[in-house]
Amino acid sequence: MCTAVSLTADKHHYFARTLDLEYHHNESVTLTPRRYPFSFTDGSTSREHPALLGMAYVMNDYPLYYDAMNEHGLCMAGLAFRGYGRYAAPDKHTHALHIAPWEFIPYLLTRCATVADAKTLLANTDLVDIPFTETLPNQPMHWILSDRQASIVIELDPKGHLIRYDNPAGVMTNAPPFPEITAGLPRIDTLTAHPTYPMDTGISIRGGGALGLPGDWTSQSRFIRAAFLSRHMQILTPFDALALLDSVKIPRGAVIAENGDLVTTVYSAVMDPASMRYLCRTEEDPSPRSISPTPLQLRGNQCIRVPLSEK
Repeated sequence: MCTAVSLTADKHHYFARTLDLEYHHNESVTLTPRRYPFSFTDGSTSREHPALLGMAYVMNDYPLYYDAMNEHGLCMAGLAFRGYGRYAAPDKHTHALHIAPWEFIPYLLTRCATVADAKTLLANTDLVDIPFTETLPNQPMHWILSDRQASIVIELDPKGHLIRYDNPAGVMTNAPPFPEITAGLPRIDTLTAHPTYPMDTGISIRGGGALGLPGDWTSQSRFIRAAFLSRHMQILTPFDALALLDSVKIPRGAVIAENGDLVTTVYSAVMDPASMRYLCRTEEDPSPRSISPTPLQLRGNQCIRVPLSEK
């Protein structure tokens, strides 16, 4: 369970997301500087590239990004896609570039400056089922990719083919597939932030214009709620974007996983590409933290990790 929202207001573009799970790894806000040497499964390398900043689980000195932005302002996040999509077999013979799911975010963000660039690259890319390690198999995922002008969703069909959807709402949650999730989007066209005035009393009911906005934690409901708020909220700072995420945050005890564990919002994060700033907070440490690399750090060749909490 996760929610991601791309927000463009006035001169600002913010990219916000939650990570909702019943467990988590030792994630950290991670900077991959411009000279960190990436080697990809298609045989290509990238030794000079835009720096990446986002949330990652670093294993064997490799950043397994959950989400990240690059210096051009292109932002990307991977969300769980349980029960849908299938990666291509490693021995599949095609003319497309073969990339593993765990390297998909750095692959696109080191090569692309805009969503338009990514569309061109994706036209010749297959995601293949190559695990990072034997103990870390690939999980079903889909991705949202956004800049200040556009947003797309990237999914896989049952045969392993990449499918790309334009995403004018700038919102993504989890399964089912994106066309089914967006089928409920017209519901918010009838909702408003203005009060209602019942005819029998004539007294205004503040918030009544949004009566019917779903409040549960399913993917469809979180999508509609986030889309409504992104349309009506005044987003002036990254803290406003963080406040929007509060509407889709999973309170402890509200959602229980199949194994009986409690699903919670592990972290909420907002990327501010204009200042290369990553703002985040966790369930354990709800005070927002702001991480921005220095010019010297951006030029380095080793990953820099910042723990989620100083406690």
